[in-house]
Order: sequence, then C-alpha cells, then structure tokens
Amino acid sequence: MSARALFLALALVVASRTAPQDRALILAVASFEDVWQTINDTFYDPKFGGVDWAGVRKELLPRAQAARTVEDVRAVITEMIDRLGRSHFELLSDSNALPGAGSIPIDIRVMASEVVITRVPREGPAAAAGLKPGQVLLAVDDATAEAWRKARTGRDERAQNQRQWEAAYRALYGGDDSVAVVKVRDTDGRQRTISVRRDSGTGDLLAFGNVTLRNARLNSARLSTRSGREVGLISFTMWMGAVGEPFDQAVDSFRESDGMILDLRGNPGGLMGMIQKFSGHFMKEKDLLGTMRTRSTPPLTFRANPQLATTDGRRVVPFAGLLAILVDDQTASTSEIFAGAMQSAGRARVFGRQTMGQALPASTKTLPNGDVLLHVVGDFVTPDGRSLEGRGVVPDEVVPVSIATLASGRDADMDAALAWIDRARSLWLCSGDLQGTQFLPRRVAPLMRP
Repeated sequence: MSARALFLALALVVASRTAPQDRALILAVASFEDVWQTINDTFYDPKFGGVDWAGVRKELLPRAQAARTVEDVRAVITEMIDRLGRSHFELLSDSNALPGAGSIPIDIRVMASEVVITRVPREGPAAAAGLKPGQVLLAVDDATAEAWRKARTGRDERAQNQRQWEAAYRALYGGDDSVAVVKVRDTDGRQRTISVRRDSGTGDLLAFGNVTLRNARLNSARLSTRSGREVGLISFTMWMGAVGEPFDQAVDSFRESDGMILDLRGNPGGLMGMIQKFSGHFMKEKDLLGTMRTRSTPPLTFRANPQLATTDGRRVVPFAGLLAILVDDQTASTSEIFAGAMQSAGRARVFGRQTMGQALPASTKTLPNGDVLLHVVGDFVTPDGRSLEGRGVVPDEVVPVSIATLASGRDADMDAALAWIDRARSLWLCSGDLQGTQFLPRRVAPLMRP
C-alpha cells in the first residue's frame, strides 16, 4: 500500500471514531492531502509551470491542520490550487451548489464593471415581467451590484469580470417557481423594481458529485438573411450527452440551408470528446482538430468523425456549406476548443468577442470528505499549434457590443454572421462552383472582411 493510500485509510479510521465536528475536520485535511497528491500525479506539466509544488504543500499543510472549520480548510485548498495559475482547477462543495433549480431566464454580461442584461427570451416570465436587454442589473433579492463588484478579484480585467459575473449569475438562481425581486436601471437612467418568477426550464441537469450546476438543452431556429437566404441556427447550453441527438436532428433539418450558425455564446463547455462527432457534421474527412498531451500517455490527437448517416439510418454527406460560430467572453472550455479547431482548420468563421481562455482538459475526483476536485489533466493545442489557455479564441470578426445596441433589440453578432453568409454565398454562386467545397470559408473569408 502506498504512503498516500495508507494516510487516507488511517484518516478514515480515525474519523469514524471521533465526534462529527472533529470527523469533518479530519476528512477535510485528508482531502487537502488528496488534492495535492492527485495534482502531483496527474498535472500535465511535471515542472508545474515553475511552481515549487512540494514547497507549496510544505507551506500550506500546517495551515490546513490548524484550521478550526471545514470552510477554513477549503480556503487553504483553494489557495493551493490557485498557485498553479491555470483554469479548470476548482474545489466543488455544497457551497458551490446553486441555491435552487429555478433561474430568472435571462443572460447577463459584465460591461464596464456593471452587470448588464444581454438576452431575454421573448416568451417567458422575464419578458412578461418587463426585463429587457440593455438594462443594468442593480440587485436580485438581497444580492446587490455593490457586492458583485466586490467580487472583482484576479490578475487582469478578464478575470475580474468573470468573478463579478459569477457572483451575479448565482443570484439569478433560487427555488423553482420562486419570485425574485429584481432592481434594474433602464437606458434612460430610471430605476425600477420588478418581480419575476424563476423557472427551472427543461433539459438534463449537469452535476459534479454532490454539486448541481445547470441544465443542458438545445434550441434551433430557421433564419433568413437580408437577401432571403435560408440559415439554420443551433445553440445549446453545454456539451453534454443530452444534446447529442437533438444536435444531429437539428443539423439534418438544416442540411439544405445556405449556411448554418452555431451559437456558443455563454456555453461553458462540457465533454471534450463530443467535438469529434459534432465537427463530423461539417467535415467529410478525418481532419485534425487538435492534440492533447498528458503526463502519462503519448499525445492524443482529436479528429473529426464524419457523420455519414442520420439517426434514422439515411445515408448523407456532412454539411459542406457556410458555417459561422458565435462566441463571447463567457464561451469556455470545450466550446473554445471546438471553435478554435474549426477556425484553425478553415472550416468556420468566428464572430463575436474573445473567449475566456479556459481551455484545459480536466477530470473530476471525489475527495474523502465528499467534496469534488476539478483538476487539469492535459494541455490542448489547435491544428495550427495554438494553445487556447489564457488567450482564448480571437474571432475572425470582432463585434463590439454596447448597451445601446442591446436596448435596440439588435443581435450584432448574429447580424454580422448573417451578412457574411449573404456575401460569401453570393461570391460562391457567382464563381460558378455550385458544388461548393468543404473548406469554403478558407477560400472566401479573406475577401469577406469589412
């Protein structure tokens, strides 16, 4: 038995013979040790990015052992994993769980240190109550904009915006059908207080261990460009198994369209392996999507898996028309990897704003005290050799967003993508190449720049 396994076994034995409060602390300290050892064994970089990982344990273990509450130990664990300065390290506990399955059905983003409503579904309790894009969110029940601004910590503005967004996002959640008291500021400066019912929506809930995070669901719609060309729109909340078959069906329904738009704005990622199948709806060869390297295995290549049949058994060819991908500052992880891979391969044109730059493959592990560790196990680079961690995906067309644009009801990202499809499709038809090509965007994109 290894020293680590022996330590954990002894900790469990001791914990079983002590009072509940002491038992919780013993298991929390055992979790500290388990976190350190797991990262020591699995982090892709054996040099830990220049961090003295053994020294970190030596420094922080006494603090964990001296802690008087479980939350104090968790704080030390969080400080330990933050020393690595990488995304996809997180300690998930009951304190991370959203306060309920119901949510105010709106999207929010941080703009100039204010939380702004960016999207409100036309049908639903939020729109009916009077919430609109462009409004500044000032409070939700007892949670205030001042408290959200205090959460602005991190090395740079992007990290600070993310912390502020997380605090405000949490406030949207509560019991299903509960009524939230929301305070907003309209574009004319007038403040209003609105009561709005929370809604649990539909879809499968994503959970890490004992922590429920959010629903996984997909939406699709048929759009038209200004010149009347047909475009299929697909958006989904997370890369989870629940959206796999709906995605297949949506692509199939738009197979004869002039173009497709994948809306990954606000999509935080999920199962990385799904990019191989999803990309296969748009690539007819097993093209390289990227490479992952880990500590213990040879480099693992991800390739498109061409989808040559529908779910009901019909033979098809992957969609070879124009493909646009929408991203923003809340596009993360698997969504970034997919967008970056398709952009790098020349198969899609990306619109919006720079993504989060949190794109490291990760795994989860349940700790002795029941908490869950999300931890990095690999590094990923796109086919052209770019690492997306820290940098993110830079769109081919950066589309500024403003409160005025939001308040007008326009979706500037969507407008830009539809305009590109119109222009590119016209060039395609004028060229006489009616059969098209799998990599059409690479051919025409340079000519389509504003």
